[in-house]
Amino acid sequence: WICRSHDHKFLAVFVVFALVASTFARISVVPRQAVAPKPTLDLCPTCVSFTSQAIDQLLNIIVNVGVLGSCEALCSKLPNKIEATVCNLLCDYVGIEEFINIVEKADLDPIYMCQLLKVCPIDDNGAASVTSVTVTPAEGRQGSTFDIVLDFEVTNHTGTGEIAIQINPPDAEPFGDAELNEGFAPGAYSVRFQLEAKPSEQEPFSPGLYGVEIAVCNGECGSDHPHSKVFGIGKGNFTIHG
Repeated sequence: WICRSHDHKFLAVFVVFALVASTFARISVVPRQAVAPKPTLDLCPTCVSFTSQAIDQLLNIIVNVGVLGSCEALCSKLPNKIEATVCNLLCDYVGIEEFINIVEKADLDPIYMCQLLKVCPIDDNGAASVTSVTVTPAEGRQGSTFDIVLDFEVTNHTGTGEIAIQINPPDAEPFGDAELNEGFAPGAYSVRFQLEAKPSEQEPFSPGLYGVEIAVCNGECGSDHPHSKVFGIGKGNFTIHG
């Protein structure tokens, strides 16, 4: 079962402030039909990226400092200047009191917080299903690169969500990644993940059978907040030889 855990390695792929080092690379979503262009100004990915990094800090500031009379007073306490700037932008959008309420209500769920801020689209009528998960090559040695492709079908327009991948090693903790999306129009889609199985201290990539799980979700995968749902999970596997 795939879920977002702040103690594991489920991280937003498209980040604004820094590119998070990962064993995954070159992730892309390829629609099999034309899609409408997005508006020029799009705060949703910026908001989710910021919130993923700063929501815990904001909660600590609110709890430890107490009453804060302005967005500047709250956001200036963040240690990163870029995060402070984005914080001010989002906070000014709704006002300091509502912003604090939203931070507390979001309960460490970045997508839900940005939906509460009304910068990420909501659609609770979405419907989608996983068609297939394929891994190429099916077998390889340590250091090999594996292409993992998810095919899925959207039958009713979805809201902001994510596609999360989890790798289940034979003798280590699961690890993974997740990609934010702002909803899909009806149609068929493919998502390609590329995994470099290069041994490291964090991921030894020991020989054995590796399970692959990919979830297509409305909202954050595994969240129990409103506007969250797992549309489907696809499974596959590959084998690493020493």
